[in-house]
Amino acid sequence: MDRGDAPRWAIPDWFLILVSGAIIVYGLWVGRDFLIPLAITALVFILTVAMVDWISARSIAGHSPPRWLANMIAASLIIFALFLLGVVFSQAGHEIVASGPQLRLRVAEMADHLESFLGPKLVDTFRNSAADLDIGGWLAAAIAQLAGSVSALALVSLYLVFLISERRAWIGKLPLLASDPVKARLVLARIATGVQQYMLVNALTSALSAGAAYLIFRSIGLDFAALLAVIVFIVGFIPNIGAFIGLALPCLIALIQFDTLTPFLIVLLGYGLFDQFVANIVQPAMQSRSLNVSTFMVMVSLTFFGMVWGGVGVFLAVPMMVVIMVICAEIPGMRWLAILLSGDGSVEQSERDH
Repeated sequence: MDRGDAPRWAIPDWFLILVSGAIIVYGLWVGRDFLIPLAITALVFILTVAMVDWISARSIAGHSPPRWLANMIAASLIIFALFLLGVVFSQAGHEIVASGPQLRLRVAEMADHLESFLGPKLVDTFRNSAADLDIGGWLAAAIAQLAGSVSALALVSLYLVFLISERRAWIGKLPLLASDPVKARLVLARIATGVQQYMLVNALTSALSAGAAYLIFRSIGLDFAALLAVIVFIVGFIPNIGAFIGLALPCLIALIQFDTLTPFLIVLLGYGLFDQFVANIVQPAMQSRSLNVSTFMVMVSLTFFGMVWGGVGVFLAVPMMVVIMVICAEIPGMRWLAILLSGDGSVEQSERDH
């Protein structure tokens, strides 16, 4: 028998998918310190482009601002916002250190107040848990996390400046990486449209909620008001569970900090109702169309990227999901994944969209 007549064994598609998936997950985990700033920079850059388009479309006295001015305004706003986040994180580290002893004292006082309602046995258990609570270790971890956030923001700002300066070059050369540049441009356009819509609408509504939250928190003298407002802004990008996190954390701090329930109720009802107004009335009015993603798969995406990249991964989950869905829709062997990620199973390819 000639060598040319020897049977050829084809590798099953499911085996290739499993191996490729394992390699990708391992690469995401090992390279997370390098990849996370790049992913954040890409999303912030997309948000910057959306802001540039929005500013360029405005008309003042019958004249629209030139493109270079729109680029400068959008980039300045984004970099100022990143700088402001760094300042808030730095100040929050000092506030956390100063409030450590008071936090432990307030937890002990809460145990005394709860004894008449819950009984001595449950309160003793609460006291023992509070005594075992490593406040110092928690504070050190929180400060280290904030310091790491400041350095990451500085790196993202540096990346962003150079990426904006080379925007035209990147837009021109990215499609050239594919075998079909025309189709690649259409795919990139679909990705940009979906992610821009998500980022811009959520940035505006989250900023609105964060501004209202800061005013409410400052008015009642809540500790860490600026940091909590920043957290409200960040979790606004997390669907389904973000609103709960943004409300639960300040409510918990209000319970610990104050002797009465009035500040807690102000946070719960004042900020909680305003956030629901933004989420259910303002945001749907601003969003022209749905992203057509499955709510269940959004939760799966939140879990996956949260396990791989931590809290930042939860923030990046939905944009990454949109990118994956659009790319998989263009690959016949991966189209099934795009259908699973979509909300109604309708996944249109770029040729049909144009």
